[in-house]
This record gives sequence, C-alpha cells and structure tokens, in this order.
Amino acid sequence: MTTSTHLSDVEQVAALIMSLDKSHAASIMRALPPADVHRIAAAMSGMDAPSSGEFKQVLARFHLDVKSFSGVKPSASDAVLSLLEEALGEERAALLGDRLALHSQSRQITKLKWLEPNTIVDIIRREHPQIQAVVIACLAPRQGSEVLLAFEESRRLDLLGRLSSLRNLTPAALEELDWLLEHYFSDVGRPLGRAMTGDSLAAALLNEMDVGAESNLLNGLRASQPEQAARVEELMFGFAQIANMAEQDIVILAKQLAPEIMAPALAEAGALLRRRFLSAVSDDKKHEIMALSRRFTQAEAHAAQAEVVSVARQMAAVGEIILDARKIDVF
Repeated sequence: MTTSTHLSDVEQVAALIMSLDKSHAASIMRALPPADVHRIAAAMSGMDAPSSGEFKQVLARFHLDVKSFSGVKPSASDAVLSLLEEALGEERAALLGDRLALHSQSRQITKLKWLEPNTIVDIIRREHPQIQAVVIACLAPRQGSEVLLAFEESRRLDLLGRLSSLRNLTPAALEELDWLLEHYFSDVGRPLGRAMTGDSLAAALLNEMDVGAESNLLNGLRASQPEQAARVEELMFGFAQIANMAEQDIVILAKQLAPEIMAPALAEAGALLRRRFLSAVSDDKKHEIMALSRRFTQAEAHAAQAEVVSVARQMAAVGEIILDARKIDVF
C-alpha cells in the first residue's frame, strides 16, 4: 500500500485531528506548541474534507510513523504509572505496572537467552539467592528450567521456593539486575573462570570445522609447533563436548564408567548432558548413581569429569567410539 498523498504534512495532521471527537481533538491541540496550533488551525479552515482514499493514505502514514517512533521514553516509567493511576485507579495501575516492568526488560537481560545454562549460573553463582531467582524468572520457561537444573540440588529447592514466592518484578529489582549484567558483559565478557586464551580460541575454531579441514590444520600445527598442538588438542575435547557424541557412543562410554565416577561428574554437568548419560545406563546403574548423589565440591566434580574425558579419549584412540558425531564422514 502506498502512503503518498497530495496533502501536505500539516494537512494530514489536520485531517487526523478533524476525524476525532471534539474532546479528544481539543486535548491534542492543547498539548501542541502555539505555533503548531496556528498552522493546523489555518489548514483546517482552508481545506476540504479528505476523500476516503486520501484518508486511508493518511492513516497508513500515521501507522508507519507510530511503528518507527514512540513518544514514550524508557525513562518515563513514573509518568506512565501516573497516567495509569489516573485512568485505572491506583490498585489496577500497580498490577499493570508490574506487568509492564517485566515486559520492558533491558537489552542486558535479553542477552541471557543467547547463553548456555551453565554460563548463566556462573554469572549469578556468587549473587544472593533472591537475585538468582529473579534472573530465572526473567527467562523463558524452558531456559529457566535448564538454568535451575544446572544448580546443585540443594540450591534448586531453595530457588524453586523463592520463585514460587515471587509476586511481582518491580522496576527497582530489574534495574539492580540490569546493573549486575551490564557489569558482567562489559568487564568480564566471558564465563567466569574461563579466560579465553589463544589455545582455547584455536580449539574452539577447530571444533567447528569439518574433519578434513581440522585434520589438515592440526597436522600442520603438529609439524611446526608440536607443544602448542598438544595443548590445543587437549582443549578440543572436554567434558562438555561429550554432548556432541552419538547416543550409541555415549552408551558404550557409560558402560566403562563406575557410578562413583559418574555421580560427581554429572553433579556439575548441564541438564541435557545429564539426561543423555542417565538415559544411556541401565536402571540398576541409574539407581546407584542417584544413591551416590550429594553436594560434591567443584574439585571433586572436575576431577571426575577429567576421568570421564580420559576414558573417552582412550576409547576413541582405539576406535571404540567417535568423540564428535558431527564429523562422521557420510559417503
């Protein structure tokens, strides 16, 4: 639909105002600067009523302008609440204001949807549990559930209780959360405790390549810088990369792992990887793992995960499993 019309901008404004009832038109005119009121009044007095086609074009222009510009600024929350109170009453305005606060989350909060659950947990692990609960409440239900499951079991129950007790998310709470995330994204910029080194960057890049390109580059690095190549290869497959293995390979790997190793290793695993491992073992072994589950220290969990990775690498070296199912050649 075209939005062009032979009416000038002032005549289009005049046409819109003339289409309103008298009280609404008067309210708009009172809010305009005096010079604009004079120009619009002059246009009204000298123009004929627009045709149906012209008025449709004026409305189309108005609709387009509204989509690209809003006179309600993000910092005007107090003015918006005052307007709601006058229109709806204080109680109803407060309820609607809470909903508006939730839906007007900042860009910092919306960035969370691009992060892995474990990364979000790393960001908020040292924060007060109430802040942690607010973060989870701001996420989509599916992502929020994954973040909740990424916490240790004792913390999950506490957070679930705090979530069930939340009644609203006030602008003040969201501003505090926004400050926390802005600080993280600007000053840290990466998951806590995981500084990006050249070796880890090279490993991450190689993990995204097909097997042919990866092999060529690794062979070249081994020939020119063997020690560096060894460090890169060490970083290319960690515990998190087990999620890239095929189901049958995870089953084969899980059979070689004792419950005493799997329980602490899975305690710090993401929800998806935990589910894949538990679905790969027999019911008896699953019960053994669950019976051993407790609050392991990070050192215990990381040591167990390192053992799992070591076993997986040994099995891959003799061809029993493939570490990355994405790189299986298909003929």
